[in-house]
Amino acid sequence: MNILIISRKSENERRRFQSQQMARLGLTYRFLDAFEASDLSPEDCQKAANNWPSPTLRQDIACFTSHRMAWKVVAERNEQTIILEDDAVLSTDIVEVIKTIRARDDAWNCVYDLEFVPLPHIMAKSPLWMNDDSGHKATRVFQNRLGLAGYVIGPQAAARMLEDTKDYALVDAHFWHRSWMAAFQIEPAPVVQLRFLGSSADSAPFVRASEDDTFRPTSKLRKHFMRLRLEFIKARNLVKAHLRSEKRQIDMDTAKFAFASDYDHS
Repeated sequence: MNILIISRKSENERRRFQSQQMARLGLTYRFLDAFEASDLSPEDCQKAANNWPSPTLRQDIACFTSHRMAWKVVAERNEQTIILEDDAVLSTDIVEVIKTIRARDDAWNCVYDLEFVPLPHIMAKSPLWMNDDSGHKATRVFQNRLGLAGYVIGPQAAARMLEDTKDYALVDAHFWHRSWMAAFQIEPAPVVQLRFLGSSADSAPFVRASEDDTFRPTSKLRKHFMRLRLEFIKARNLVKAHLRSEKRQIDMDTAKFAFASDYDHS
C-alpha cells in the first residue's frame, strides 16, 4: 500500500525519524512537502477564516492545504494510500493491519482511521470485521472530533474530499463527518502522535498553541449560521448512531510503539 508522509522540508529531524521507522518496518513511502504557513498573507488567512466559525490559525490553513495536496496525489495515482503526518509513530504490527485492509474489497467511500487520540469517539457497538490472527478490528465511527495523523483513503474518496473542501475548514473536524463517508476506526490503534505517548502525553488535545495572529469570521451572522450547520451535522450523526453505538475511548497497546524512544526531542 502506498504511504505518503506530509512533512515540511525544513523538518530534518522528523524526516530522519520517519525514514528510520519505515526502514525498520520494511515499508516503502514518499514524503510530500507540506504547504508552508509562512506563505500565507493576512488576506489569505482572513478569507479562510470567513468560512469557519471557530478561530483560525495560519497553521490550521497550512494543514488543511497540505492534506488537500495529499488527496490530489491519491486521486491522480488512483491507488489506496496511507496518509501520515510526520510526527506519527507506528506500531510494530502495522504491517498486519495493512495486509488485512489490502485484502478486503471495501466500498469506495470506506476510510480507515488508524490513529489513537485521547478523546472518546461515538462508535458502533460491534465491529465491521476482526482479524483473529492479529487481534485487530474495524469499528464504524459516528463521531470523531480530532485527528488526521494516520488514515487510509482510496482514490474516489480522496477526489470527493477535494470537491468538499474547496473552501477552508478545520480539516480533521470536517473530514470525519462527511455524510457520504463510511469511517472505521482500527483497534488497537496502530498510529499515534508522539505527543500522546508516555511523558510526552498532552492532557489537552484541543489546545492549539500559537504566538501567531488568530483570525475570525468578519460576519457575526455568517458565523452563527456556520455554527448551526456544524451542530446539524453533529445531530445527523447522532441520529445515525441511535441505539447501535456507544461513547468510549479508542483501544491502543502502548508497548507496540517501540520506535517512539528513537525520536530526538532536542
